[in-house]
Amino acid sequence: MKKPLVSIIVLNWNGKKWLAKCLPTLVKIKYKPLEIIVVNNGSTDDSAHFLKTKFPEIKVIEIKKNAGYARANNIGVKKALGKYVLLMNNDTTATPSFVTPLVDAMEMDSSIGIIQPQIRSMIYPNLLDSVGSFFTFTGFLYHFGYMKPHTLNKYNKDLFAYSIKGACFIMRRDDYIKLGGFDEDFVCYVEESDLCHRVWLSGKKVMYLPKSTIYHWGGGDMQVMTRSELTVFRSFRNRYLSYLKNLSIPTLILLLPVHFLYCELFVLAALFSGQLKRSISAQLGILAPLIMLNKTLRKRKKIQENIRTVTDWSIFKYGFRNPRLSYYYYLFSDIRRYKD
Repeated sequence: MKKPLVSIIVLNWNGKKWLAKCLPTLVKIKYKPLEIIVVNNGSTDDSAHFLKTKFPEIKVIEIKKNAGYARANNIGVKKALGKYVLLMNNDTTATPSFVTPLVDAMEMDSSIGIIQPQIRSMIYPNLLDSVGSFFTFTGFLYHFGYMKPHTLNKYNKDLFAYSIKGACFIMRRDDYIKLGGFDEDFVCYVEESDLCHRVWLSGKKVMYLPKSTIYHWGGGDMQVMTRSELTVFRSFRNRYLSYLKNLSIPTLILLLPVHFLYCELFVLAALFSGQLKRSISAQLGILAPLIMLNKTLRKRKKIQENIRTVTDWSIFKYGFRNPRLSYYYYLFSDIRRYKD
């Protein structure tokens, strides 16, 4: 039987040093047929020349001006030819056989909408960078398995989660486009969780598949942003925007007061730890959705009328898990490194 074409899409912004590590591992992938696309998102370094001279066989989409993470990935997906699109960050490296299990799982089960492989840390290869994330009663996500040994049995079982990590995932191209792809108003941060929520609403599942493995540095060409207050602002704003679009009214009534309380605790924790700018950024992120409310409600109407086929509680059956309270202590106390 002929295998379906997979389009690997790698977004790049001034990330030549990351492409030099990532692309050699992609061209060694055993799965065929394979299309590799680099979306060069307004890079001002010599990424374009590097791609042209070192990897002439790779398809390059040039965007003159940085379009933002979400929009640039959407452009890449629209230009892709594959049945499946496999989005990867440029600060990842692949193992030769990681694509095959992902495609096999998608082909065998049409109810699976999106799959993330086991993502290990490139800095600490024996530790996990991502297994998947669960929804919690606070509205903050529980990043299951983060920086835990990848050898532990519980992280080597297939599981369903609320969200995957955007560093690497596969889904059907038609589903991506039908669900609207990444929300371009988000620019970056929380965009993958927002997409996963729509996958769940459509009646399909979000899966973690540990038999497929890649490595992720973390940050990559986003490192400039992850050191800025803009990260905190967008994380808080986008999380509210996503919930306002995707959750049912009863769930919002239950969740928003609790989430607001925990967000304000974060603001206070940042303030009292001497992180004034981050405290202000978080507070602005909490308030910003009010300015975007009309547009968000229009998006909500489309999602609830055209995409939703299941209840919130049928999603939470698979995607809800509360961590220990100590999780929030470490989340809030590590203000300098926070991002959702």
